[in-house]
Amino acid sequence: MKKRNLALTGAILLVTGNAQAAGDWNFLAGTKDGFVAEPAISLMLGQMDPGNNMDSDIITGIELSLNCPLLQPPSNRIRQQASYTTYDDNGVKITSLEINPHYVVEVAPGLEIGGGPGLGYVMVDNGVADDAVFGLQLGVSAHYTLQSPLFIGAEARYQITGEDNFGAASKSDVNNYRIALKVGYSF
Repeated sequence: MKKRNLALTGAILLVTGNAQAAGDWNFLAGTKDGFVAEPAISLMLGQMDPGNNMDSDIITGIELSLNCPLLQPPSNRIRQQASYTTYDDNGVKITSLEINPHYVVEVAPGLEIGGGPGLGYVMVDNGVADDAVFGLQLGVSAHYTLQSPLFIGAEARYQITGEDNFGAASKSDVNNYRIALKVGYSF
């Protein structure tokens, strides 16, 4: 319960932190002259711990990202990230589809850090049942541009999921955290 309250508090602070500058935000940014999407694709490799007596194991995935076409702040930017990851350990397969907008700040030439909330759709196949639950998450990230258009990055995030019985007698969740490295290409 403490982790859930912490994640929700963090998400609220991220959303309301710049409310005083709401008039300077660019709504429907993708429809405005001068908007540049800056799409990128990256491969992900990391570690995920789904809890519930499941072992921490490797995840692999792919991520597509771009400057958010819906909302851009008066300074810095919001990167919209959509990812697909898979986890497979001892007959349990977890596949996640996630969308994570991160507020991103350049802290040094070529180095950006960011963070934000996210939504996920988590599919679990444990050999007995094939069920899916929704998830809420909070994450942080860092990206460093090596030589344009190549970049490397890292991400850490915690996800709270709904509950299902997943073929068992009682309900449980697949709350999890992950840490991943990224290697990508910007278009």
